[in-house]
Amino acid sequence: MMPRRFILRTALGVALVAAIAWWRSGTREAGALSAPSVSQVNASGHDTIRFVEHPDTYPIGWPSVDKPLALANPFEGNASALSMGAQLYIAYNCIDCHGAGGSGSMGPSLADGRWHFGGRPAEVFESIYQGRPAGMPAWGGRIGNNQIWMLVSYVRSLNGGRDVSTENFTGRTVERTGH
Repeated sequence: MMPRRFILRTALGVALVAAIAWWRSGTREAGALSAPSVSQVNASGHDTIRFVEHPDTYPIGWPSVDKPLALANPFEGNASALSMGAQLYIAYNCIDCHGAGGSGSMGPSLADGRWHFGGRPAEVFESIYQGRPAGMPAWGGRIGNNQIWMLVSYVRSLNGGRDVSTENFTGRTVERTGH
């Protein structure tokens, strides 16, 4: 049986080490021990994403405390970022799964205006950052957020602002009929 004194000293030592680590981490502001904020900057200066806003899919009453992060693409409408996104699309082998011009291959088409996980900039960012089941690798942590945003700009531009699923082969809009 261990002596009480040994157990007490060990517990105090562990508590002291934890307190010193907490003090050195710089998170000793008021409320630092409460729930973490939605977006934080880690020690290396890179942001960490917790929740991306999906207003159409929130369950009732969620999130109760944290506000979701409404992400905006800092490169939206930037021609040089769009060009760099096209280069990254090839460099990171997106073209192998999503096809030339986003036409689709093993992965889904990016040129038809239909997005399985949402086509808003934040949702596309999340798909690239976190990956998706059944094949889409997670690129967050492997490449920088700026490069992901450039890829977002590029892949969102592939459909040219049109919904290819409602056009015939001549490019004219087809009226949908039926029930």
